Amino acid sequence: HELDARLAEAAGNPAAAIPHWREAVRLETALVYDEPPPWYRPVRESLAAALFRTGDFAGAERVFRENLERNPRNPRSLFGLAESLKGQKKDASAIERQFAPLWKAATVKLAMATL
Repeated sequence: HELDARLAEAAGNPAAAIPHWREAVRLETALVYDEPPPWYRPVRESLAAALFRTGDFAGAERVFRENLERNPRNPRSLFGLAESLKGQKKDASAIERQFAPLWKAATVKLAMATL
């Protein structure tokens, strides 16, 4: 489903990707806990970013917050949450303060298009 979602987005149809992202999240949630995690990164980040790219900033905020409950202090989700709040014209400064020290040594600049 992650591949189908990415293909739909690459074909210029981000709305068609959303059901695939939702199914990928459902499947990921059903995985048994393991260390290291059985999937390389939280799929919720990708669903939230896809919602953001379709203009559903509130939906993106909700999913980024869900991911942060499962993966506290995840810098990519903090970044996405801040961007989602800004998209809704809400104050994101508290989230940005949490994100900054976690990403300060990174050599990659995050963008919603790459989540």
